[in-house]
Amino acid sequence: MMTTIQVQVSDEVIAHYGAMAIQEQLQKQLDWETLRIKAIKLEAVLSKAGLDGDELTREARKTAWEEYKHQISDKLPLEALHPES
Repeated sequence: MMTTIQVQVSDEVIAHYGAMAIQEQLQKQLDWETLRIKAIKLEAVLSKAGLDGDELTREARKTAWEEYKHQISDKLPLEALHPES
């Protein structure tokens, strides 16, 4: 569900930035807020289930990197494939 709101903006601000730029900036901020709210809800669900979101993220990142390394292994320097060496 979406709601449309009207916001008063001074003529000076509109003249300086332009209506479209202001609208785009506000939309970006609202999109980030939507994402932040979803992240908070997800963290609460994970916590309630006894899961650590940070640990899950680390594991997923590591797994994704391992899979990606195999896909592009012929293009990476040896150090990237074996950083502990």
